[in-house]
Order: sequence, then C-alpha cells, then structure tokens
Amino acid sequence: MFSKYNDNVAAVVLGLFLLGIVFYVSQLFFNTEGWLLENKINVNATTIARVMGGAWLGLGFGLLLTFLHGPDGQKIYFWTIGLAQISTLAVILYHHFALSTPGTADDAAIVSVLTLLLLIGFFRIKSRL
Repeated sequence: MFSKYNDNVAAVVLGLFLLGIVFYVSQLFFNTEGWLLENKINVNATTIARVMGGAWLGLGFGLLLTFLHGPDGQKIYFWTIGLAQISTLAVILYHHFALSTPGTADDAAIVSVLTLLLLIGFFRIKSRL
C-alpha cells in the first residue's frame, strides 16, 4: 500500500498522520462527552464535536485513497488537508497560549506533531502532485 508513494519517508509520516486522524475521529465519535468534560468544555458542544469528527473522517478517507491509488494528481486534496490541519493547529495554539484554556496542552502538543508529520510528507511528495 505504501509503495504507491515511491518515497518511504513520506509514506511512513503520512501513515502516522492517518493514524492520528483515526484516533481523533474515534475520540470525537465514540468518546465525545468524556473528551469535552475532560477539556472543561460545555457538553452542549457535542454536536459540533461530532460534526468535526465527520469532517476529519472524510479527510482521513481521502488520505487512505491516496495510499491505495497514489498521490499523483491529488494537489488540491493535499492543499485542503494542509489548510485544515494548520487551521486546527492555529485554533488550538490560540486557545492554549492566548486564552489559557485549561486542558489544551496535550491537544496542542499532539496537533503540533501531526502538523509536522503532514508537512514533512507533503513536501516529500510535492513534486508528484
């Protein structure tokens, strides 16, 4: 499955990014209330959190398809997922540093690592997109 990328480093880092998406989607679908309470967020935001999980499910499925069919010609998809990831990082870092929202340190660290993985993979395969 990773052979379609013709770049082991890109395939591994994007595979790890996909695992991160799977983790967040499962967390947002199956542990929504617990995750919101743990981060001291009003449980009324459950619907919004699940919608966010649905959006990331779609992006994760798109990434899975690039593993099956190769990244060639998927420039718009990778720019889209990159924008979504960088926006997510910006929002979490804003809440962690500017608003001092409790419970966001672990998410800020995880999303920072996931963003780094995505950017490494993106720049490794950018010439093929």
